[in-house]
Amino acid sequence: MEIVKRFWNYSSEELLQLLNSSSNGLSTDQAIKQLSLQKKKNLVQKPWINDLRLLVVQFKSPLVLLLVFAVTLSAFLGEYSDSLIVLVVLLTTGTLGFVQERNAGRAVEKLKALVNSKATVRRRGVEMEVMIDDVVEGDIVLLNAGNMIPADAVLIESNDLHVNESVLTGESFPVEKFPALSTASEISKASNAVFKGTSVISGSATALAVRTGGETELGKIAVSLSKSDAITSFEKGILAFGKLLIWLTVIFSGLILLLNIFFHRPFIDSLLFALALAVGITPELLPAILTITLAAGARKMATQKVIVKKLSAIQNLGEIDILCSDKTGTITQGVVSLQKTADCEGNDSERVLRYAFLNAFFETGFTNPIDESVRQQAVDATGYTKCDEVPYDFIRKRLSVVVEKEGQHIMVTKGSVKTILDICDKAESSEGVIDLNAKRQVLQKQFEQYSEDGSRVIAVAYKDVTGDPVITKDDEVAMIFLGFLLFADPLKEGILEAIKELRTKGVALKIITGDNYKVAQYITKQLQLDPEKILTGSEMADLTFAQLVAKVEGTEVFAEIIPAQKESIINAFKQAGHSVGYLGDGINDANALKAADVGISVEGAVDVAKEAADLVLLDKHIEVVAKGIVEGRKTFMNTLKYIFVTTSANFGNMFSMAVASLFLPFMPLLPVQILLNNFLSDLPAIGIASDKVDEELITGPRKWNMGYIKRFMIVFGLQSSLFDFITFGLLYFVYAASPQEFRTAWFCESLLTEILILLVIRTKRPFFKSSPSRYLIIATLATFALSVFIPYLPFSRLFMLYPLPLPIMGIVIGITVLYIFFAEQTKKYLFKGL
Repeated sequence: MEIVKRFWNYSSEELLQLLNSSSNGLSTDQAIKQLSLQKKKNLVQKPWINDLRLLVVQFKSPLVLLLVFAVTLSAFLGEYSDSLIVLVVLLTTGTLGFVQERNAGRAVEKLKALVNSKATVRRRGVEMEVMIDDVVEGDIVLLNAGNMIPADAVLIESNDLHVNESVLTGESFPVEKFPALSTASEISKASNAVFKGTSVISGSATALAVRTGGETELGKIAVSLSKSDAITSFEKGILAFGKLLIWLTVIFSGLILLLNIFFHRPFIDSLLFALALAVGITPELLPAILTITLAAGARKMATQKVIVKKLSAIQNLGEIDILCSDKTGTITQGVVSLQKTADCEGNDSERVLRYAFLNAFFETGFTNPIDESVRQQAVDATGYTKCDEVPYDFIRKRLSVVVEKEGQHIMVTKGSVKTILDICDKAESSEGVIDLNAKRQVLQKQFEQYSEDGSRVIAVAYKDVTGDPVITKDDEVAMIFLGFLLFADPLKEGILEAIKELRTKGVALKIITGDNYKVAQYITKQLQLDPEKILTGSEMADLTFAQLVAKVEGTEVFAEIIPAQKESIINAFKQAGHSVGYLGDGINDANALKAADVGISVEGAVDVAKEAADLVLLDKHIEVVAKGIVEGRKTFMNTLKYIFVTTSANFGNMFSMAVASLFLPFMPLLPVQILLNNFLSDLPAIGIASDKVDEELITGPRKWNMGYIKRFMIVFGLQSSLFDFITFGLLYFVYAASPQEFRTAWFCESLLTEILILLVIRTKRPFFKSSPSRYLIIATLATFALSVFIPYLPFSRLFMLYPLPLPIMGIVIGITVLYIFFAEQTKKYLFKGL
């Protein structure tokens, strides 16, 4: 049904009628029908369409398209058989890449589905969870703090609802929402409506979904709002690598084409040869290899209870040398237990416990361990009813509830000790209610002593509001300080070992907490950190950004930190040259998660945190992160292996071709042979995705180093060319091989060296002391055997390959063995910088 443009100008009753819904929500049949219509309206792609697009992508390279054009032209001129074979090789290479990339992509999507955000809706009067994309027009949506809003919706009822609408309006400060009819024309002033993609900061609400998918405000302006994720350092490296390849391809292909034309060789043949070389130097399976390697890494990380949402984040995880994390649930067990309730004299107090229980029992904000712990206490709340609430938020740092019993209305507020003291002017003591100033210093010392003992301390206050039970945050004044709640959250078992494990991997843990300085000191001592290396939020507020950059290096714990400061800490570490991971699961962690090089959240975190994260942990433990870092480094190293092999081998082949074109009266290899060589050499390379990685290669952070890749390419490429030249000399000047024998022999030598060099380059150790993966061994042996025997196989004539006399094959194998020996020596020099 077409909904009016400014739906917030209509009452929820009118919209319920328009959408054929009710306060109990849609029926099951209505929801199924609406979802089907919604998918058609939003043009949800069928799997086969996505597969077709992926297949087309495999052939979109300009070099491949140019080669297809040249081959077509060659066929038009009568060279049918050669043209057909070249096209078949290209098609086979593209199909191989498509199959591998498709399978890897589907595996990753299955993993991501494990942590997709959900929404709570009411259907048939029953509350249930559905995937956010399955919320339909007419659904009754229940919203709480931390939820992502799944649709454009009008409020039916709300309770101190505050929403972050920055994604739509650019306004970073939370906006209060309430059901009263709005006459506004702009969405920024639609006070009774909430919009898809925004998030609940505090409070709760019931809303009617009016628009979904592409019909939402976010969907309409998706193109203008689309802000691509910040490019990772690995992605920057791949771009730089691509530019290098383009530069090399243009220079060498152009040079070889000109040389062949200069020597009066047929233009079409020369063009095919140059283009085939250009395709040959381009690692066309690189996108597939990257996807396969990253997907393999994602699957391995899933076994370590880490779900990858953004594949490129795997590489960044391997780079991080700083991990910032909250204390609760990561360093500590996260199971907060109430240890003591104390009045203003420090005595156990049932009255403090009762008031704290009423506050926690009736609050309706986001779930938190403090309130959960209080609600577990055996307190009788019979006779009390809730009248009103001001939910917790991270600016006030407190929560107020009004309860009524026998006609008396009591407002109970609990929160951080400082904010509770700030709103009180009296205190309740054994002498009765007295002026707070007479007790302020005593209460402050109590608080400090509790904190020094490692307790997390919450304060409780109250006041009588009989006759006026409706409150706002402005009513949190002139209250009576009642007492303290002391909570314990012990360290996680094995946390010291996990922190040491991180250090051995070159990663420093930095704790960011809202707890006060005394609690932070207690924690640092427990963790065997330096208790003097603590920076508080108030100290940080007095620093310029440049001063903060200098200060973070020597800081172990950041205490009394407000949400806005977390992002600044992350940015300061990045400015200081570090790669930073951030582990958070709260409403106030979203910006820090986005700012970090790798944002890490946990299953069970609020929606906004999971949406902002790159990785989601199924188990909130530092040890899980450490295992994920190892997998990230393995994935990075396996990707680097492929790049090392292809760049050095391809550069060497191009250089050899250029030199050979100067001296040989015939083409050293035919276009179809170049493409076949390129295809066969990529077969073992696919096994790199699951290859084993030596321990010494993952002990420290791994970063993309374009200078090192260039040096590696030049040194190994020129060494490869040197052995090519030896092969040329022996074949042409000593053995006087025919063009057919020359091409076949060089084809075999080039293929053998490229296959075996993979075993050398994949490890810093002597290649026989490092065991490859099973697939890599099988693929290498199979391709090696094919390289040796291909000239003698019946179909070899299709590729203009001919049986070689045994002496020539002996030369080829001998040179290959010699090349591997010298490559081992060269590796010792080059790998010093790795």
